[in-house]
Amino acid sequence: MKPPRIYPSLASDSDAPDSGMTGRELAEKLPECHRALGINEAQAEACQKVAEKNDAVVFYMDDVQNMAALPQAQPTRKRAVLQAMALAVTTPKQANEIDSYLHQYNFCPPPVFILLVTAIQIGVFFYYYWTQPHSQSISTYCAGCYVNHHVGPMMFVPKMRAQAWRFLTYMFLHAGIMHLVSNLTIQLIIGIPLELVHKIWRIGPLYLLAVVSGALLQYAMDPSVMLVGASAGVYALIMAHISNLALNWSEMPFRWIRLLVLAVWVSFDVGGTIYRRFYEDPCDRVSHVAHIAGAITGLFCGFFILYNVVPEKWEQIGRWISFGVYTFFFIAAIAFAVMRQPTDSPIWSTTGCDSDL
Repeated sequence: MKPPRIYPSLASDSDAPDSGMTGRELAEKLPECHRALGINEAQAEACQKVAEKNDAVVFYMDDVQNMAALPQAQPTRKRAVLQAMALAVTTPKQANEIDSYLHQYNFCPPPVFILLVTAIQIGVFFYYYWTQPHSQSISTYCAGCYVNHHVGPMMFVPKMRAQAWRFLTYMFLHAGIMHLVSNLTIQLIIGIPLELVHKIWRIGPLYLLAVVSGALLQYAMDPSVMLVGASAGVYALIMAHISNLALNWSEMPFRWIRLLVLAVWVSFDVGGTIYRRFYEDPCDRVSHVAHIAGAITGLFCGFFILYNVVPEKWEQIGRWISFGVYTFFFIAAIAFAVMRQPTDSPIWSTTGCDSDL
């Protein structure tokens, strides 16, 4: 079934009911007849430029509406910025729905969750770096991990699992400035557009669930390892974006570039983790197993919880399947965490390594 035809006021009477209009014809008629399409002069000009570059392509009404929703067609700079950010995590076929959504957007609530979490993570790192005596470089210093020569109040420590807040607060600590910068860069680039489209009450729980799941899975796999970093939350954001990229692969612009950038980041992060764990320091007590839990959360919980701008019938079934898979994973992680003791052996051999605590 073809998309709706161009409005009758622009098309000739001889056109078939389902016909569109070539780019050349559309470019010629838009300046005088754009109001019949319900678009303003700026939107008409943006559509005209696209039509002129694709003069032999047949355009339908849906195409015109999506072109009118492009960032360069917005009446104000603020709307253009919002549109560009939103389209960074959606597809062109969703442009019209995104435009309608942002038309009602009044920054209530503002996209502050990612910004607030990022600000706290930066503040915590530099507060402890500047106030605690240490001899380490900023590139390797785990700021806040130890305070006054004792375990800090935020780091996840297996033997202190009764202090339940540690399952969450470890996300505010980072093992060096590069660990902090790499996490926060991806967090801001992906997190802000996602929060803009999906709102704080979806992105917030997704991020926090990933962090808690990360600590639970880490404890279940190796209850001798301490945990720091926001990687679980960051991986949830990445996988939420990747799942959307996969579902809309044919329509997603710059899909290979997006995939390549994310793949390079993940490869360096995971590769560095494996190298540190098994080659540089097999007894490293700050693990990154939480990445796996974050990825699972972003993929399955994200598919269920995030706002679907253009819903499809099959996706409703997929959402409930994803909800079931993630619920099973989360309950299983809790059950293993309850059964495991801090003195239990990890699932892999760490012979020769002594516990720090």
